[in-house]
Parts: sequence; C-alpha cells; structure tokens
Amino acid sequence: MAWIGVGVALVAALAIASCTAAILRRLPLPVDEPEARPYAELISPRLFVTVLISSLAALLPSLLLADPTRWPVWVVVGTVGVLLAVVDARTGFLPKLLTWWFGGLVLAATIAVAALAGNPLIVLIAALCGAGAGLMFRLLWQIGGGLGFGDVRLVTVLGAAAGATSVELAVWSLLLGGVAGVGWGLIVRLRRGADGPFPYGPSLVMGPFLALIVQWALAGLG
Repeated sequence: MAWIGVGVALVAALAIASCTAAILRRLPLPVDEPEARPYAELISPRLFVTVLISSLAALLPSLLLADPTRWPVWVVVGTVGVLLAVVDARTGFLPKLLTWWFGGLVLAATIAVAALAGNPLIVLIAALCGAGAGLMFRLLWQIGGGLGFGDVRLVTVLGAAAGATSVELAVWSLLLGGVAGVGWGLIVRLRRGADGPFPYGPSLVMGPFLALIVQWALAGLG
C-alpha cells in the first residue's frame, strides 16, 4: 500500500503543477484590491517547481500515514490546498474562486471518503468541524486579528477536510496551523521590521499535515 501511496502522490503533484498555469489564467482579480496584479504574472518554471515540490512534501507523508479510505480528501488538500498556499505566499491574496473550487472538491472528496468507509456520518462530522473552524476565525476577523476574510473561507474548508478524518485531527489542525502562523509572523516581522498583514494561508494549509504527523508520532510514543 505504501508504494501505491507514493505513486498517487507523484501523479497528483505532477497534475496540479501542470495545471497551475491554466488555473491562474482563469482567476479574476480581487475586486477590492486595485493594486493587485493578474495571477497569470506568477506563471514561470520556478512556480511549476515550487508547486510540484510543495505538493509532494504534503502528499507523501499524508498518504503514507493516513488510512487509505481518507486519501481522497488528503489528495485534494495536498494539491489545490497547496496551490492556494503558494499563491497566497507569493501575492498575499487567497483567490475567492479558487477557494470555492477547493471547497467543492473537498465536499466531493468527503462524500467519497464516507462511501469508502461505509459511514455517512463522516460528511456531517466534517461539515460541523468546518463550520466550527469558520465561526472561530470569523470572530477573530471581526475583532481584528490581522486576518483577511479569505483566511476565514480557507480555514472553513480546511476544518471540514481535517474533520473527514476525525474531530481530534481537526482540533490539532487548527492548533498547529495557528502555532505555525505565529512562528511565521515573527519571522516576517524580524526580517521586515514592520507591522502589517502577512500571508496566513500557508500556515493554515500546513495545519492538517502537521496534525497528522503529530498524531502519528504520539501514537508511536504510546
């Protein structure tokens, strides 16, 4: 099964890297950001390599550690979710259209997971985890925590994706994604020496993968 996981990871990473240029050309600019540049300007061989390596780095451990019945969700997060993180890291924006595509694919993958596991409650649990994560981040956004509303949309989808594995993983995902965000924010502040927003999406996308690795490590210690 491990070799199958490696094969799926390679094919999925190559697929998202190969489709990146076509996807970016179809993304409209943020309507409330007059200084935003077309996403198509990001297209380059370097971007292809970045998406490919980032996707592989996410997919390989997740497909090797996760139950195969959960693979559909991990493949979606490790491809489209990673692409969102890369775009956010390069531009500071989380394209709304791509986030909606991500949400639709996570929903379809969650339904597939429920069918593979023979447990339709997985869809309900994932939806509740997504709603809980989204509500928490919406409150943070409203009180002003340096978050953009794109982060609220993204964490809602990620919460549902992690919830398709377990509620515990969803909680760990939020916790570790937040810790990664704080760490990244400190690095940005030290390097730039200025306050202001920074891309939080990459940290959020890292959350589910970090949570899976931590759970595996804790299970090994136990």
